Amino acid sequence: MKLRLLISWFAVLSYPMAAVYSQISGTNDWDSVLETLLSDEELPADALQELADMYESLHADPLNINTATREELSMLPFLTDRQIEDIHAYIYMHGPMLTLGELQLTGSLDYSTRRMLSHFVYAGDMPPQKEIIKLADVIRNGRSELTVRTDIPLYLRDGFRYHSPEELERYPNRVYKGGKLSESLRYSFNWHNRIRFGITAQKDAGEKGLDFCSPYIFIKDIGIVKEFALGNFKMQAGYGLLLGGGFSVGKNMALSSMSRQSKGLKPHSSTQEYGYFRGAGLALGKNHTIFTLMAASTPMDATIKGDTVISSFKEDGFHRTGLEISKKHNIRLSTLAANVRYSFRGLQYGATALYERLSLPYKGQDRFMGVSADCSLNRSRYSLSAELSVLDSHPASIASLTYRLPKSWSINTVFRYYSPEYRALHSNAMAEGDVQNETGLLTGFVHNGRKLSFKGYADFFMHPEPRYGASAPSNGMDLRTEADWRVGRHDALYATARFKAKQKDCKYTGQLEYLLTGRYRLRWTHSCKGGAELGTQLFYVRYDFIAEPISNGYALTESFSRSFLKDRLTASLTAAAFYTQSYDSRVSVYESGLRYSYNFMSLYGKGGRLAVTLKYKPSDNVQLNIKAGGTYYLDRDEISSAQQRIESNHKEDISVQFIAKF
Repeated sequence: MKLRLLISWFAVLSYPMAAVYSQISGTNDWDSVLETLLSDEELPADALQELADMYESLHADPLNINTATREELSMLPFLTDRQIEDIHAYIYMHGPMLTLGELQLTGSLDYSTRRMLSHFVYAGDMPPQKEIIKLADVIRNGRSELTVRTDIPLYLRDGFRYHSPEELERYPNRVYKGGKLSESLRYSFNWHNRIRFGITAQKDAGEKGLDFCSPYIFIKDIGIVKEFALGNFKMQAGYGLLLGGGFSVGKNMALSSMSRQSKGLKPHSSTQEYGYFRGAGLALGKNHTIFTLMAASTPMDATIKGDTVISSFKEDGFHRTGLEISKKHNIRLSTLAANVRYSFRGLQYGATALYERLSLPYKGQDRFMGVSADCSLNRSRYSLSAELSVLDSHPASIASLTYRLPKSWSINTVFRYYSPEYRALHSNAMAEGDVQNETGLLTGFVHNGRKLSFKGYADFFMHPEPRYGASAPSNGMDLRTEADWRVGRHDALYATARFKAKQKDCKYTGQLEYLLTGRYRLRWTHSCKGGAELGTQLFYVRYDFIAEPISNGYALTESFSRSFLKDRLTASLTAAAFYTQSYDSRVSVYESGLRYSYNFMSLYGKGGRLAVTLKYKPSDNVQLNIKAGGTYYLDRDEISSAQQRIESNHKEDISVQFIAKF
């Protein structure tokens, strides 16, 4: 009783801290948090876009920290197993949290993690029992959101220029069929994250009409029905070797979340035009066992050779020219999959079976059959996880061990082996390249301190068979470290350093040589008393390959953001100056942007960029976002090539986004 009284008094006294959290969780801080969460340089742009969509969705519909399950908190990859366990243990021992300030008492959550977590959770009431679904209550208390976006280019690409009939007769794919604007529409309905449905539609610049449409219905936790998905959805089983429809796990992210990827079904609500299933999935559960079955018939884009064989899959989603339109949904993938998983007191194991058939052969086969088995064990001091998959008699495996030391230290090891012939169409596991033709060992560490947090890894890998860019077996290593230091109440430093050595073909020596790349970044942020935030970043990239000139890349960015009109209006400004000696030493720079958008710019050459973002909320349910940006080059007279060529050394864009909640 005394302890509970002490906790209550702490919650009251920590009310100013809760106010600080509410200020921290504003628009200004969300951009810097999102940048940190997406600062995994190895992930490709499409994977980062998927992560951005996931983070934005979770940010828009935060979880009640007092009722969030382990599975729901596992969707936040920056949380470790120990931190999730400490949150649940605290609530079990002391009752519901009254404010997020109580996160300080859990023990393992450092300031940086609490800051990020505050954007995805809130301290709400704990209902006496799970709410019974009633149609009237769903209609009354469900929340709808409509997002409309238009991107307006202030330049002209060659694909939109006038072409004479004679030229088009000879080169029919030089012109885009649609207009210059890029448009998207999202509608979503959410009732306590248990009933969700919506639709996402998009038109890329140059396409006719809303070229992509993704409808979905998702139901969760209704009796024995744990999950039900209809329309476009994804499925995650095990650790992504056979079915990897969850978030992409890079090496940096694997240090905290490798052992507990979120499994099961989830709706596909993003604008990505590949990597999903179209059909239905059902998960039934009782006690500690969940059985999932799904069936799908998914249209896909492909390049077809001789009208009989698939030479490659087309994943960019563009349908602008006659040639690109001819590849739209020209093949179909039929999928049947079943998964069973059992969880009890930190022990979890599962099994998956998969059968797929393509409408045309790919690399000599049109049918794929695979099975996998996975397991994990979580204890206070350590976590173990592993998955073994066999696809058409070709194996792949991954295993990880996390050992937690005193004083918020942990050591992580991940081993992987992917057969050269392993070709899972939906794999999404940690790898240097594709989940194929690779053996690797990653060892890393994580330390979460009160003011200083840092982590790093060393990854050694080899490719036993030739691959793209290497005509013989090759190997390499990847080293990365990062540190987040809260200097004082208003200042923070964040630094990353990454060095990679990887073999590739060298025309000069006629054999494999090591390509050396280094990427380094230092960020300083300062929070002003008036709610403004200043940020300065320095970037350095080095590219070194034998018989080629060493290429260096530099960039300096300044950012400023501030809220006005009682936080109804937020203005952000980002300025960048860059100098890179080649495309290989390009610099990736984050800038404040619109919701559901991937806000990293790839800068190379010599020039500068300026972007301004305005976010206005006349009410809590309506928001208007406008972003204007321009890039100016000093070393060229034209930008890009082919149909994307711009006959100028500068380009400017304006994006307008309208969000309504009702």
